[in-house]
Formats: sequence, structure tokens, C-alpha cells
Amino acid sequence: MKRIPVARGYSRALIVGVVAAMVVASCSSGSKAAKPAAKPETTRGTNPRYAKPGPHKVGVTTLERGDLEVEVYYPAKAGATKGLPAATYTQTDPIPPELLASLPPVPAGVDLSVKIPAFLDVAVATDGPFPLVIFSHGAGGWRSVYGHLLSGIASWGFVVASTDYLEYGLLSQFTGSSGGSGETARATSVATATATIDALNSENQTADSRFHGLIDTKRVGAIGHSAGGGTMFGLLDDARVGAIVGWAPVPPTPPVTSHTPTMIIGGSKDIAITPASAKSAYGDLLPPKRFVEIDKMGHNAFSDACLAIRNGTDLIGLARELGLNISERLLELGRNGCEPSSLDTEQGWRVIQHFTVAELRAALGIDRLPVGLAPGVATAFPGVTITYRQQLH
Repeated sequence: MKRIPVARGYSRALIVGVVAAMVVASCSSGSKAAKPAAKPETTRGTNPRYAKPGPHKVGVTTLERGDLEVEVYYPAKAGATKGLPAATYTQTDPIPPELLASLPPVPAGVDLSVKIPAFLDVAVATDGPFPLVIFSHGAGGWRSVYGHLLSGIASWGFVVASTDYLEYGLLSQFTGSSGGSGETARATSVATATATIDALNSENQTADSRFHGLIDTKRVGAIGHSAGGGTMFGLLDDARVGAIVGWAPVPPTPPVTSHTPTMIIGGSKDIAITPASAKSAYGDLLPPKRFVEIDKMGHNAFSDACLAIRNGTDLIGLARELGLNISERLLELGRNGCEPSSLDTEQGWRVIQHFTVAELRAALGIDRLPVGLAPGVATAFPGVTITYRQQLH
């Protein structure tokens, strides 16, 4: 895995800042194609079918095209994963080697590796083509740190492309290499998102690509967490994009004029994108739209880092052990949704995965009738309290 480029000459303040950013991981800072008509729910609308792994094992590979680095999760060919170990990454992977060498050594016995339910570079399933979903991490994040959820989505028959958004990714927060602020930053990140769609379209058309002919480029969805959600809302008027899901998203820029199907998923304990902020963003969107609030869930509950925090093998604990100055506020942000009192991380992932996959499949016309999106689905997860609303017309 290539490291993200960064300017040389590191101060201790920069080193602390980089580790702190990894702690917070993903906190924020032609004519339109016709959309599938909303269809009435049936009794299967209360079935949380997509909470479990889908019918496909999942492959993962790193795609490099020009300045883009994209982690691609995809349905694996039947039998291709047999006997292979699951893919792993290390939480320090996005730190350049020269910067990593400046940090105190990791104590013996501390394992910062993360195993995900995917297999490296295996063959793609041939029963496609599969719809494309592009993904953006939040500010201070990077492309691999949502591997569990993105693998789960891919298992239901999607090619999921998670790009490094260098303009607001991990090291940009401390090196002054961001894409600017306000509308300038939004335009930069939206350009990265559209470039990701272009890159995967190109892969689909390239004869020697593993994805040749296996991506359904007429069905494209977008997911973003926090600042990444704001980026994906910037695609509301992109004729290629048929559905957008925001995970604790930065709100869209008003006024919204597009009726692209949208969904917002947030947590009742989120201290970055608060419940009030998420509800306000939902109010700004036009139908068809859906809103999900999961009780006892906070801002970082979407990322792999949350499970690591709860297992005690995370960078936030390591940073403190090494004596780095992590403020109480930063500690609070980094662990928001990952505390012992929070909803169990993997239980939360099942809820997030179900609603995300159900929305994508319904909006992109994969399911003839929506599955698991009727009001009663809010009570279909034992032990989890969910606030759910929808406006389809």
C-alpha cells in the first residue's frame, strides 16, 4: 500500500497532530437521468435482509490511476478465496515511512493490524455486471479505514471504490495541502469523486483490467461519511449518480433542487454531526428521501477504528501510552460512539449495512420492490432503538 505524500521536515507538533488525526479518523469538518419511480412496500419491507453478509465473498485491490489511489471492494469469483487468508492492513499504513520513523516505537505486544472480511487481489465474480458505488472517508480519514462496512456492501453485489481524498485526508490537515475551504474545498472533493467514477468506467472498458465488462456503469451510487457525505451531496446534480447515502454527513449546500434518492444515517450520540444537524440536513433534501437515527451510536461508529478502540489496540490508546499530548476534547471526539456505553460496534454495522444496501438496491432499481425499507423495519433489530422516517413524494 502506497503512503500518502507529505512535505518533509516534521516538528513534534506535526507528529502529535498526525496521530491525533488518526485518532479522530473521520470526523468532519446533460439532463438528469430519470430515477426509478418509488414503489409501494410489501410485507417484506420489514425484513432486515441486508444486515447479514451477502451471497458473494469479497475481493479487495488497490487501483492507481494518475493521482488517484482507490481501494476497490468487489464480489469475488466463486471458489477464488478458498484457503486464502483474509486481507489485513495496519493502522499506521497512511503515515509516510520517514514520519513514522520519527514516532516512538510501538510497544511490544501491541498489534495495530486490522483484518477485514475480504481477500486480496482475487478474481472478480463473472455473474455481473455489478453496480458501482463510490465512497469518501471523512476529514482526517483515508481509503482503507472502513473496510468492514465496505466489504459487507460489496458482498451484496456492488463494486465499491473508496478513494483517498487528499484534499481533506489524514495528512492534509497538518501540511497545508488541503483543497481550500468552503465552496473551493467542496468543488475539489467533488472533482475527486467524479474522477473516481471516470476511473472505474475506464477500468470497465480496458481489456486487460480485472474489471473489464464487470461494472454496471449505468447504475452508480455514492456513500460518504461526515465531510465525505458533504462531498457526495455535491453529486446530486450528476446525471450518472442514482442514489446518495450520507453517514453522519456534512449537510448539502442549499438550495437543493435535485430529486436524486437520498438517505441519511446518523447516531443519537454523535457530537460532531449532532442529531439536530442530521435532521436539518434531511430537511434540506428533496424526496424521495429517508432518515435513520440509531440510538447509542456516535460519529466514529462507522469506521474500523471503532472496533479497534473497543478492543484496546487503537492509536488513541497507543498515543497516550507513548506520552503524546492528546487533549480531552480530541479524546472525546476520537472515541465518540466507541465507548463501552455505546451500541456494540458490530451490531451497529449490521444496521448501517442493511439500510445502506436496501437504499442502494431500491433506488438503483435492483430490487423490483423495496426490501427492508417499510416503517416497521425500525423494530426489526432486537436491542437497537431506531428512529426512521421517509418521504417518497
